[in-house]
Amino acid sequence: MADLLIVRHGEPTLRGVFLGVLDVGLSEEGRRQAAGLAIEEDWPVYASPMQRAAETAEALGRPVTYVEEFREIGYGDWEGLNWAEIERRFPDEARLKMADWFGYTVAGAESWDGFRARVKAGLLRISEPAIVVAHLGVNSVLREATTGEAAASFEQGYCEIVRLAW
Repeated sequence: MADLLIVRHGEPTLRGVFLGVLDVGLSEEGRRQAAGLAIEEDWPVYASPMQRAAETAEALGRPVTYVEEFREIGYGDWEGLNWAEIERRFPDEARLKMADWFGYTVAGAESWDGFRARVKAGLLRISEPAIVVAHLGVNSVLREATTGEAAASFEQGYCEIVRLAW
């Protein structure tokens, strides 16, 4: 069993919408948050290659290994939209998604099961205590895979650090 520190990226430039795989960077506040990360452990850093996570990981001032499997889940046609826009443009899909969030896959989006399998495959690349800088969805799957706690119950603020034992 090893420790894992999971860090959510800093505040992105685009907020209040489903970001998914939209590759946006950090806002000024997000850069401040990332610069303020204080991690004493001298562990290897793994990160999503997406800009908001990469900028956060690079703020640690250590070498970073980018893991493609740690990209955020794709939301298809919903990317860049807020919930009100989604309900207006895709009312049937919004209703189906709300009825079965993890079971229903939006058109053009990645399925939850496929996403979970992808993230877990990335986790298998880590065999030592490590720091992972990624996204809320990714980190919820990492916690689920290491502790058995449901992904749906996971919450994490921007640049919040959560320690997991696995």
